[in-house]
Amino acid sequence: MPHQRLRKFNTRDVYRNVSIDNDMCMAVKAGRNIFLRGQTGFDLEGGFTGVGDAAAQADQAMRNVKVLLEEAGSKLEHICKITTYITDRGYREAVYNVIGRHLRGIHPCGTGLIVRGLALPEMLVEIDIDAVIPEDEYRPYVSDSQY
Repeated sequence: MPHQRLRKFNTRDVYRNVSIDNDMCMAVKAGRNIFLRGQTGFDLEGGFTGVGDAAAQADQAMRNVKVLLEEAGSKLEHICKITTYITDRGYREAVYNVIGRHLRGIHPCGTGLIVRGLALPEMLVEIDIDAVIPEDEYRPYVSDSQY
């Protein structure tokens, strides 16, 4: 079965002031597995939310996660692993409370990392998600023609 690559883009179109040229996508559906690109304060139209506010960026990231999973035929309840990157230990409580609100009752396993920086200086948090659609809810193909 071929992988579905949803919301394809080139990095040069996202980070306009850098000379990076690589083809990416926001989500890959490989059978029942869903892999999302790390989500930040960028909304899915390219606007940025929460300059200087890690909680607002985490909230935008989690709203993106919900949309991207649904577009791939999945949902928040299918999340297995979450990796959270923050640029300052002081953001931990606020960011994790936002994530906890979005994932209440789901209980994924998770890793949190404090990093020196992310792709742009205004990015304070990035959230990486892996999900697996349960066999009884799996639909083999979701058309990506709209992306």
